[in-house]
Amino acid sequence: MGRTLLILLSGFAMSFGVLSLSKNQRLVDSTSRVVDSFTRYSSKNAATSGAYMALNRLYLDSSWRDGYSNLMLAGNEVNVQIEDASDDASIGDYRVRIRATGANGDTASTTEVVAFDRRFDNFAVWSKDTVISTVTKDSLGNVNSNLTMQKAPFMPKINKTGLMNAAAAQFHVYNEDEESHFHPGDTFPNGSFYYLFNVPNVIRVVGDLHVRDARTIHGIYIVEGDVLLNENATVNGVLYLPNATSRVYNREAAASQVTGGIVTWGEVDGVGYPINVQHKPEYWRAFIKNYAPDNAPIRVISWK
Repeated sequence: MGRTLLILLSGFAMSFGVLSLSKNQRLVDSTSRVVDSFTRYSSKNAATSGAYMALNRLYLDSSWRDGYSNLMLAGNEVNVQIEDASDDASIGDYRVRIRATGANGDTASTTEVVAFDRRFDNFAVWSKDTVISTVTKDSLGNVNSNLTMQKAPFMPKINKTGLMNAAAAQFHVYNEDEESHFHPGDTFPNGSFYYLFNVPNVIRVVGDLHVRDARTIHGIYIVEGDVLLNENATVNGVLYLPNATSRVYNREAAASQVTGGIVTWGEVDGVGYPINVQHKPEYWRAFIKNYAPDNAPIRVISWK
């Protein structure tokens, strides 16, 4: 009896020992998984922080390409590489790629960001659609195709309501006439880009704007239809077309001129004869200051 009891007790002791070892192993495995998960989370956060740091530097200086090396952040080593089209043509023009890596021991995570590093007003033409038969020039009149942006990666934030209110306050709201277009006279509205002092003229056209032969008009135009430019027609100002169905195009077989800039959701087409668009910083500055102040010099277009 005593021997049997001793055997039973020994068996129970061994069973409890095995169970205890198994339980301890599960505890160790669980703790290891928690540590691994935390390490991955920490390294990913470090990589994300590195990307934000790089974006901040690019916001202050779009030409910055130095990146960061061997930064320590909460126990993680952070490295950030900045590349553009000169390093890898697949990145595309006016874009920078940020590759930020956070490493914690044997665990590493990467965050990759592509950002557009120009403002829309750095261009003479900014279009969400195509741009055809259009010649862009810098402020000195030199031809520069790099001032054309078609199939834009984003559209800027523009205060459309503010533009409409300004046009109404200046009594510059025009509907289509019996010929289906608004036809401003030469030197419209007052022979100047400015309404009063440094306040620009703002004109709202509810429908199509048609500038006839050899006429010159001035100001910021918000046009809800099309813009038709005749032979030697000139716009001294900014054309803003907020509708994707709108077009800016030549009406007749000769060139036309826009001195200032164009920003449109629709297409720009000279229809075989060029629309010459000369960038004029003065007019863009007035447009930005009054109606598009919330556009950063760098814009994120992808994040992964």
